Amino acid sequence: MSANPETPRARALLASVIGLLWCLLPALASAGESAGKAVAARDYLATVQSDAELQEFLDATVKKLLARDSRARKATTVGIALIDLQPGQAPRLAHWNGNTPIYPASVVKFVYLIAAYAWEEQGILNIDGPLDRQLTAMIYNSSNTATQKVFRTLTETKAGPALPPDDYAKFRERRLRVERWLESLGVTGIHSIHPTYNGGGDLYGRDIQLLQDGSVTGGISNASGNYKNRQAMTAVGTAKLLALLASDLGLDPEDAAEVRQRMKRDPRKQRYLYNRIAGGAVQTTGVEVYSKTGTWGPIYADAGIIRGPSGRQLALAVFIDSKPAYRGRFIAELSRACTAALLGPEATL
Repeated sequence: MSANPETPRARALLASVIGLLWCLLPALASAGESAGKAVAARDYLATVQSDAELQEFLDATVKKLLARDSRARKATTVGIALIDLQPGQAPRLAHWNGNTPIYPASVVKFVYLIAAYAWEEQGILNIDGPLDRQLTAMIYNSSNTATQKVFRTLTETKAGPALPPDDYAKFRERRLRVERWLESLGVTGIHSIHPTYNGGGDLYGRDIQLLQDGSVTGGISNASGNYKNRQAMTAVGTAKLLALLASDLGLDPEDAAEVRQRMKRDPRKQRYLYNRIAGGAVQTTGVEVYSKTGTWGPIYADAGIIRGPSGRQLALAVFIDSKPAYRGRFIAELSRACTAALLGPEATL
């Protein structure tokens, strides 16, 4: 026998169902918007094509710079990717060892910055006072402590002692959230499942457990081989994520603009940028740079967006792995050459 829809019990049940659906509508709408952004990002990245002319320019420029910089020439690995984002045209890609995974040091922090805004758009978190301050410290000051707080917020994880198998499996799954979100956008080659550490006690327990987990794909080992699952980024994957950010894809346009503003660089205010992308690019009048550097041991890196006065943009990622450590002008000189050739008033490409 079916329930009479006019009975009080049936009406109460119907009201409960409607109330539940009403509560779920924002989450369902957010999920739909997120899926739509992911599709748009993947479709855009599918248009990125290798370009022979741009590749010829990059090869010649890198060879020239390496020829006159003996320390850079001795580096174990130099990974570079350049994407030309010219309005009205398909993005053009050139790279030098651009698909080689390299430990990124603090460059990975800009990935977590973008993820924080994506999570807010999905209703997962709010960028309130404390988190806002942590994001600023993570990007502008490159604070590892702030990065740990941001990353643990993104992944809903905590530091602590090593975990038993069932709990570790849950922990590991949560730590993969950022990487899986990147893959949903069509961005591969960015293994981003750890925060960054200061040393001296902030790396222990379950964090070491994950670093030693060789069953997780995408990571790289340290020199001793005891950490099989370290952070890794390819220059091509990094440049593609920057291309999305430059093109207001993957985030709402206003959030993408806010992320870029947090990454805006001025060598006059941060002198160490003289040897990085900003230090080379701003030699061309009217150019702005949004980037994140990385420096640790053998790693010297930078990745950013270079925006010209006409609106044409470049996504440039450079990772140098060298022993002895390299700290020279290679990145800045490469940035200067790319900016002059593609964005300057006398651009030739």
